[in-house]
Amino acid sequence: MSSFEHFRFFLIKYICFFFGCFICFVLHEYFRVPIVVAAAATGLIGTFLPFSRTLKSHPYAAIYAGNFAGMCSSSLINSYWELSLISLIGASLYILTMNLFAGFGGRLGSVAFASVALYMLAKGIF
Repeated sequence: MSSFEHFRFFLIKYICFFFGCFICFVLHEYFRVPIVVAAAATGLIGTFLPFSRTLKSHPYAAIYAGNFAGMCSSSLINSYWELSLISLIGASLYILTMNLFAGFGGRLGSVAFASVALYMLAKGIF
């Protein structure tokens, strides 16, 4: 894989992670949809997005991982920039753990938790 293909792969993961995180957060925070319903609706909407077969199911999994990250409390996230930084961390962790935890359940939730936790840790330090 060339560096451009790696960047393209990461960019797709980042956009999908941000999409899941943003939609879930907005549905819950601004439209007062219960958080579980917002997460389910985001996942359902995400399954209808068309992606190339060469990407397999990775964009959909990134949407779900972002969806889990978007379920965090609005007292932790104050702006959309924070959602984008959480998505950056989450997409990076998703790609780093893609082959590491293959076949194990809970990877997407773990990536979402770690991305929010790392962001909050960095926010508390700086």
